[in-house]
Amino acid sequence: MRFLYRAFEEIFPFFHFWVNRNKTQKLIGDAAELTKKSKLYEQLEPNFLNDRIKEEHERGTKIDDKTFKFTLGLSISLTVLAAASGSLAKYLPSSSLAEFISIICGASALYMLAAGITALGALKTLPTYGYGTEHIINQKKDGVSYLSQALFAQERVNIIRHLRNEAAYQSLRNGFLLLFFALSIFVVAHVVGQDSPILEVKNVEAISQVQKKSEDGDKLTAPVKKLLIYRKPNPTVELLKD
Repeated sequence: MRFLYRAFEEIFPFFHFWVNRNKTQKLIGDAAELTKKSKLYEQLEPNFLNDRIKEEHERGTKIDDKTFKFTLGLSISLTVLAAASGSLAKYLPSSSLAEFISIICGASALYMLAAGITALGALKTLPTYGYGTEHIINQKKDGVSYLSQALFAQERVNIIRHLRNEAAYQSLRNGFLLLFFALSIFVVAHVVGQDSPILEVKNVEAISQVQKKSEDGDKLTAPVKKLLIYRKPNPTVELLKD
């Protein structure tokens, strides 16, 4: 069961992110649960708690910057995907194979779009705990208890950032893997088609009307199909002509 859940998480990482984000936000919004979970942090000194809160603020900024950079990779990947899918559909000999690769490329595009939407979430401002005037007032009033809750809440917010970054990466990775799979199928089909003993020849028939002169006048013969066939000259026929 755990393996199936892990496989589902790898295939659909954005669902895993949404579920865990909602759980974390619900935990932070519940004051009683927040106080209970942060009770362990009250063993630390106030100075150390303040330092840890500042570290979490810096960590959150770095995670957002890292996630936002996915948008650049997304735009490049979508450009490559559009060019690759268009060229593949044009050169594939089999219509069924072309449809199959088009479906794979479509799924790849959906993964990359999901990665872009998830990565753009880094532009959204998440709650920040342990700063501002209210933070100073609550610190003087409640001391270690308030700092423990602020640190615990800020850590949970950074977990949301981490999950968002991981979901964007996994979606982008899945999209590239599908694109690689489609390109591999195209290359194999192209090589097998060239090595096959049965050659598929596309005859381009040029129909022309040959005008033949006779004693009665000019007459148009029936249309003649020209086949582009190279024939090796027969030396016996050439001698008879001479």
